[in-house]
Amino acid sequence: MFRKVLAHPNKKLRESNEPIDNVQDIQDLIKDLIDTCNVLMGAGLAAPQIGVNKRVVVIKPKVFGKENPDPSEYNPDYMVIINPTLENTGDLIKWKEGCLSLPEIVGNVERSETTLIKYTSETGENKRLIAEWPLSGGLQHECDHLEGKLFIHRMDKKKAAFLLEKWRRKKRKEQIKQKRALRAAKGHGKGRRRK
Repeated sequence: MFRKVLAHPNKKLRESNEPIDNVQDIQDLIKDLIDTCNVLMGAGLAAPQIGVNKRVVVIKPKVFGKENPDPSEYNPDYMVIINPTLENTGDLIKWKEGCLSLPEIVGNVERSETTLIKYTSETGENKRLIAEWPLSGGLQHECDHLEGKLFIHRMDKKKAAFLLEKWRRKKRKEQIKQKRALRAAKGHGKGRRRK
């Protein structure tokens, strides 16, 4: 089922996230994450982004030009990662990132070239994967959500503040435009009586 994605600065995006004890309890959550990510054509999505503070992410390796090493039974395009721990190694690579919780913003972030990720699969198996660039960067981005971090928190503070201000101004303009359109539509329906 499609769920609304929370946008920054929603507090749920910054809260701590609970580990999963029983994967059977979160099968609906997994489906909702995959459905939402699919509809919005995202590269990945974390549970806190749909308001559920649990340690679960989904990611679509194909977006990063990689074959899926652990296809989901629900949708084989996606990989489901529960309770992940990451060990990042290799050179730092600077690249542009975007996020469904910060729509229409992209910024330069440094990520490690290689990631060893240990996680539980949707069927409850303990797994490990060595992910190379650029999938490693995508995994680091999604798993950051489980630590209450968005990509802007990995950026230089001044650059992040500039991006956020630009985004806020754009949102304010859109809201003003919508209010004007709404007022115009309401006023348009009422005919004036002539005396």
